[in-house]
Amino acid sequence: MKSARTESLRTDIADRAGPSKGYAGVVGMAGIASAACVVLLLLAIGPWLLTGRSIEEFGTVDRLYHSVATRMARGLVPYRDFELEYPVGCLPQLFLPILAGTSVRVYRLAYVAEMLVINALLLLALTWHVDRREGRLEARRRLIWYLVSFLFLGRLIISRIDVVTALLMYVAALSWAARKPILWGSLAALGGLVKIVPALIVLPASLGELARPRSTRLVGTITFAVCSAVGVSFWYLLGHSGMVSAIRFHAERVLEIESVYAGLLMLLGRLGGEPFGVQWGHGSYEVVSSLSPAILAASRYIQLALLGISLIPLARSGSDRGLQCCGALTLAFIVTAPVLSPQYLVWVLPLILSVGGSLGRRVRPLYVLACALTFLIYPVFFYRSLVPARLPGILLLNARNLLLIGLWLLMCFGTTGPDGGERRGGNRDYITMESRPVGVPGVPAVDHPRLLGLKWLGLAQKVGSRS
Repeated sequence: MKSARTESLRTDIADRAGPSKGYAGVVGMAGIASAACVVLLLLAIGPWLLTGRSIEEFGTVDRLYHSVATRMARGLVPYRDFELEYPVGCLPQLFLPILAGTSVRVYRLAYVAEMLVINALLLLALTWHVDRREGRLEARRRLIWYLVSFLFLGRLIISRIDVVTALLMYVAALSWAARKPILWGSLAALGGLVKIVPALIVLPASLGELARPRSTRLVGTITFAVCSAVGVSFWYLLGHSGMVSAIRFHAERVLEIESVYAGLLMLLGRLGGEPFGVQWGHGSYEVVSSLSPAILAASRYIQLALLGISLIPLARSGSDRGLQCCGALTLAFIVTAPVLSPQYLVWVLPLILSVGGSLGRRVRPLYVLACALTFLIYPVFFYRSLVPARLPGILLLNARNLLLIGLWLLMCFGTTGPDGGERRGGNRDYITMESRPVGVPGVPAVDHPRLLGLKWLGLAQKVGSRS
């Protein structure tokens, strides 16, 4: 009896003690979670498959993605021979599924399989990070949170390009936290050529390098600039007029119906009598009102202001403040952009789940609730309560947007608490930007990230001499 109890205690301690040895445990957990995502996906789309009804989310894959891949397979050059609204970094993932077959059905299945592979890689990166930082038990809990989020976002993950954006942005953020400048610079540039949001990492990362130019030599910033220049040059060579048209397409977009501004405009129209209309344009439904031009112009300045405020986590101590800052930047971009599509929530998924401590325990339930409301908005009630715009759908939309704003406030101003991100036996050998030891215990060195702001004021040397 005693030996059995001792062995059980040893097993429990080993399970809680921290990171798994090697990569076998990480790969196993990520593999099981990936298989669970497939099961959840089949449960989500099973009724449509059995009844033969069309799935709303797959319309983009069948009509747009398949059309682009088919024309590329025939030898036509994107941007030169036909217009394409997506940046050049999207071309590989749109083209690869056509190699499995040219029919719409085969292409759709191949595209879903491709996105599931990307989803598995994202799970692997998330599991590896949490396992190394906080231990195996906490990694399992984060995977459960991921599966709950996938339950609401899974149909968008497999039918849009945004999970690739999320993966590139997340791995770039991890590389920045681990002080691998060449890797984060190249991944941020590559992600920016898929969608602009991964390039947001450059804001805090370059700020850190500029604060310590002698030690960093601006390697990450230079790598990002070179890789971006190469990518844009390739895009320009493919079709310079098509590249300009693609950029103009997004620059000319107005208030998309799910954006924060559109939700407030529709609420004002229903409760205050301000006239507005909903029309189709730029590949989505847009809200048009007499206030739209002024709001659209002000949104640029609001976005810049919130992106600047989102750098606040860098000034604090804490184990996950690098990823917290990236999450705050992404949420600031989402809530202030004139366009807010439901798949944008995929961008911030791994960043939210990577935050530890008391802050992580607060933001994860709110994020899952935002995902659930997003699922109700699109596709459940989109064509019944939002197009045409009715008060229940408008209230639901504003509730979701209010949750996103609350998430941004928490990610921007919240703290992880005294236990940080290493509450349950994280690996102390996993050195990141947040956990790198300094010269004197308890006293930050001159180049420590907590003193980046002071260095800009010319005070870092004084503080360093005192320490």
